[in-house]
Amino acid sequence: MARSSSAHKLSRLAQKGKGKKVRFQGGTVFPSIVLGVCIVGTILVAYARQSEAPVDTAAAADESYYTSLGVYVCDGFVSGLPATGTSEDGAVTVVEDGVLSWKPVVLAGERRSRLGTLLEQLGVDVTDDALTLPAGATVNGQPVNEGKPLTEAETTCGDEPASLSVTVWRDLGADGTEGSVSIASLDGVRLDDNLAIVLAFVPDDVETAGLKPPSVDRIELLRQG
Repeated sequence: MARSSSAHKLSRLAQKGKGKKVRFQGGTVFPSIVLGVCIVGTILVAYARQSEAPVDTAAAADESYYTSLGVYVCDGFVSGLPATGTSEDGAVTVVEDGVLSWKPVVLAGERRSRLGTLLEQLGVDVTDDALTLPAGATVNGQPVNEGKPLTEAETTCGDEPASLSVTVWRDLGADGTEGSVSIASLDGVRLDDNLAIVLAFVPDDVETAGLKPPSVDRIELLRQG
């Protein structure tokens, strides 16, 4: 039977993540430093407001970023996800199979510049322990879990327990660059320009940090127009 717990996930990531990026938040800030930064910041903001050039807000709102996105289940990438389509507000578009464009100004203004916004356009839903794919999704030509949600508590890859993770690449140009892995708040992973993302449901011994989505080579071509 498959199993899942936060402790198990952290242990798995520690074992697989040797030498990889791990992101922590927190620290100590001295009040005097904060005060100094605030004073300097206020001065710089005042100066910038006096000297800044006019901003073309229409052009900025229309700017689009591209993201290569793949979903990997057990032993292969998922096929059958929508290859076209645009969100009602026009902020997210499926350009082609595995490639989405999105407007950073619009999504940032709506606080929706997160992975979940792109997955929603593909009909994919993910929590920290369950993955639901749209009807017609297949892996290696076979339906995924017979259309039922994949859960860490009940679904296995063959006889092996499996877990969910998201791997993000922010440097697509360097060969062999490994992505950073997240195992929590998966739909809340922040979006950025020129990146690739893989949402994976795989056994513990499967490495995802070097597994870029098939559409990754299309990103630079699309960005160059």
